[in-house]
Amino acid sequence: MAVATLSAAKCRGTRIDGKPCESQIVGPSGCCYAHDPTVAEDRAKARRRGGLASSAISRTRRLAPAALRDVYTILERALAEVHSGVLSAGQATAMASLARAMCHVLSVGEMEQRLRSLEESLGDFQSL
Repeated sequence: MAVATLSAAKCRGTRIDGKPCESQIVGPSGCCYAHDPTVAEDRAKARRRGGLASSAISRTRRLAPAALRDVYTILERALAEVHSGVLSAGQATAMASLARAMCHVLSVGEMEQRLRSLEESLGDFQSL
């Protein structure tokens, strides 16, 4: 009995090292996803999204309290506006000062909440 072998059509693209691409064709262009010219824009968008989502700034923003994420975005915009001359340095300084005060208030509130939680846990532990 003969065994049938399936050989998938290979991409007609060329790898960076100059060798032929060995990936299977996924579209009508005769190319794999990485070499298909009809999806070049989609690939570029995906790379940008991937790069933005994995950046240190993105990770830091996700760790920040939700209330501070908007503050960061506003301060970031203010920095660009100071640089371009749209916003005065004095206005940006006032914004940064207010943002610092907001961070302090949030920090104190978080500490109070954590202390209250620890005191409740200690009370539960002492009643055992």
